[in-house]
Parts: sequence; C-alpha cells; structure tokens
Amino acid sequence: MDGDLPDDEAAGAHGTAGGVGEHLWLSESGRLWDLGPATADTDADGVGDSLSRNDAAGLTVFTDTDGDHRVDLVTRIGADGSVSSSTYDPDTGQWSAARPGRLR
Repeated sequence: MDGDLPDDEAAGAHGTAGGVGEHLWLSESGRLWDLGPATADTDADGVGDSLSRNDAAGLTVFTDTDGDHRVDLVTRIGADGSVSSSTYDPDTGQWSAARPGRLR
C-alpha cells in the first residue's frame, strides 16, 4: 500500500488549489495517511511544508523536508516539555527515532 501518491487528475482535483496533490501524506506500517494540506512554511521558502496537531499529550508537527508531499520528519512536543523526533527513510520504509530532549 506504500506506493505512489494519489493522482490529482484521477481524484478530480487537478488544477484546483487545495487538491489532494497539495496534501501531506504519512507512510506508517504499510499504510498511507492523508493528513490534509500543509499549514506552515517552516523553512521560509514560500511553500507550505508542515502541519501540526495537538491533543492533551502535547503537539505533533508533521513536516515534508524534501518537497515530495510525504512527511519525512515528525516532531513531538509533550505537555511536560519533552521533545522527540523521527525521520522516515523512503529506501527502507522505516522510521528512525532521533535523540530525545526537553524544552527548558
């Protein structure tokens, strides 16, 4: 199931702002999740590359670092100030945890 992203034209979104081709996608456990459109430009290049979700446990930021609309960096900031991040390796299809930390 971890294949190509949906085809905008086939999805009926070709040529429209906010079409599925502009959404961020997350590969996890052989599944592909549509997270919706990016809402932040974290590298200041003029293109949205991230979106965030919060809940009682804290804030999670999903980022596409290479512009292919696939999330390849997930950063979690816990309500207790803990910080963790994971990066996606498209060659292996695996997520790797980076060194955890704390916000002070």
